[in-house]
Amino acid sequence: MRIFLQWLHGARPCSILVIFGFLPRVFLLLLSFTAFIAHASVNSDYQNAREAFQKGNSNRLQKIADTFPDDHLLTPYIRFWQLKANRAPETEQQAFIQQYADSPLSNRLRIDLARNFGLKANWPAFEHVYAAIVKPDQELRCFDLRARQSHGDSQADSTGIALWRAARDLPSSCEPLFDNLAERGLLTLEDRLERLRLALDDGNLRLARELNARLPDEDRMSADALSRAVRAAETFIAEVAAQPPNRGQREAALYALTQIAKKTPEDAARVWEQHFTFFSAAEQRYGWAQIGMHAARLHDARALGWFQRAGGVGSELQAAWQTRTALRAGKWLEVYRSIEAMPETQQNEAVWRYWKARALKAMNAAYPANMLFAKLSREIHYYGLLAEEELPAKLEARTEDYKVTPDDLKMAEARSGLSRALLLRQLGDAGNAMAEWEWALRGMEDRDLLAAAELARRNNWYDRAIATAERTREIHAFDLRYIAPYRDLANAYAGANEIDEAWVYGLMRQESRFIDFARSSVGAQGLMQIMPATAKWISRQLGLGKNAHATVAKPETNIQFGTYYLKHIYNSLGKSPVLATAGYNAGPGRARRWQAEVPLEGAIYVENIPYSETREYVKKVLANAMFYRHLFGGDSQPLKERLGIIPPHPKSASAEKLVGG
Repeated sequence: MRIFLQWLHGARPCSILVIFGFLPRVFLLLLSFTAFIAHASVNSDYQNAREAFQKGNSNRLQKIADTFPDDHLLTPYIRFWQLKANRAPETEQQAFIQQYADSPLSNRLRIDLARNFGLKANWPAFEHVYAAIVKPDQELRCFDLRARQSHGDSQADSTGIALWRAARDLPSSCEPLFDNLAERGLLTLEDRLERLRLALDDGNLRLARELNARLPDEDRMSADALSRAVRAAETFIAEVAAQPPNRGQREAALYALTQIAKKTPEDAARVWEQHFTFFSAAEQRYGWAQIGMHAARLHDARALGWFQRAGGVGSELQAAWQTRTALRAGKWLEVYRSIEAMPETQQNEAVWRYWKARALKAMNAAYPANMLFAKLSREIHYYGLLAEEELPAKLEARTEDYKVTPDDLKMAEARSGLSRALLLRQLGDAGNAMAEWEWALRGMEDRDLLAAAELARRNNWYDRAIATAERTREIHAFDLRYIAPYRDLANAYAGANEIDEAWVYGLMRQESRFIDFARSSVGAQGLMQIMPATAKWISRQLGLGKNAHATVAKPETNIQFGTYYLKHIYNSLGKSPVLATAGYNAGPGRARRWQAEVPLEGAIYVENIPYSETREYVKKVLANAMFYRHLFGGDSQPLKERLGIIPPHPKSASAEKLVGG
């Protein structure tokens, strides 16, 4: 410093001015660099603390916690891991819950406390904590029902009985609830058999065997019943029909009938015709309905006749397929009647409101049809678009598109939960980032949600931007619901392959939500979710290098390959967007097999796709394409026109085999 002052004393005035003009900038640079180092150090400390907690290294975790700043966004995680590592008493956990209420970690601690109280059957303490828990899991819900049972709450009994009727496994916390219901005679033999049937329908044989073991001796199926039902179904049904009535054994016979119907409904009908009179009226109806349902999935025209033999269906799945079969056959009165026979909750689903309105319109009941169409047209989805197109005029307009303002965005940026989520994502902690984001959205009004969606988009967190924008109720922003990243690549490759860019975006949005590193459980990769074998085939067709397919996860390669493959399927399936979209998801061969023997309206073809995943996929992709076309501008066409008419099934058995078919 002394040398510097001596130099300064002897320097010329102009030199002094230069120095004093330069020093603030140097100082600011030093401050900025120091802040960067400090920020990087804190982030590194977080990573190290997480690793120490995961490995059970309490000493290392404590050392990091001792120097971690108290006011940092990530401080709650450091303190949470300390509590867990040290098995902190309830008082400390409650203090944490109060201090960090803006983080989902507070809810995690509540869940842990409630679980411990539930395991000890400490119902007053459990109920106190449970009341504040957001989205309790099934284990806690069963503890809650048991707590309410202890007060003599009759509604808890009815809720418990409804919960029992599940095809899936339930947590061990539910068992005492069901035992209590059984001891008081509220869980009947019929309830037990109903769940046994549900488990068999769902293919949950482990649960079915467990439920069977709890049946009374006289109603229990034999130990080898289920294996014989699969191995020799027809023989087993004949043997059961010839035996004295046994409820469990007859359920196994119905399971055997279902196994036959899945493969060959005609054989199932023949077998059932021989033996159904030896079963109860309810079992007879169920058997015919099962045959009808599986025939409907195979697009067997005889399905409606088998449904009629049932004289009514017993499950929502059977009701749905009865309606789809009537649609495919063009029998609108049957469509209307089958929807009317559905439970009210099922009737209120958008799909059945739309087809009920279509049935009414086909039967010249225009006024009630238009009332249904008008209400449905306000909803932002596939059926909302179709309903709007059915109206003679727009009776109700959708709300205007909202644009997020700079002030909206500033408020979103000031929310600690959103900032914490973004920082966690930046650090690669995807699970906690997602949890923080969801927690921060609680109670937000529409404009706040849209501001959060815009914040996510600006940070390239595209799936959160879409999901957040989709949560609005009255005010919507379609440019956030239908974001369009990678526009230069998509536009270029869609143009090169002469396919609709909006369609490409509709597919990408559904496949990956624009997560470029997305990888499915079966190995599909990237924005357009391309399988490795398909990538190799495309690479050869494009004449690219030997290892070009290895870069398929990269956005440019993925969009290039995906658009080429989509165009290939489109050309091979009669240039039908419906068939090509179904083929992209389930394979071109399947899309072709699902065609009817006669021309079929596109929407009816879609409704009769046997795979629920593909059925919903096609609806969402084509609805997405409509919204993207609206955002992009240019020539558009109604969704019904885009769906078009699906031509009859090709007669030639030697049709070209396509990749993925």
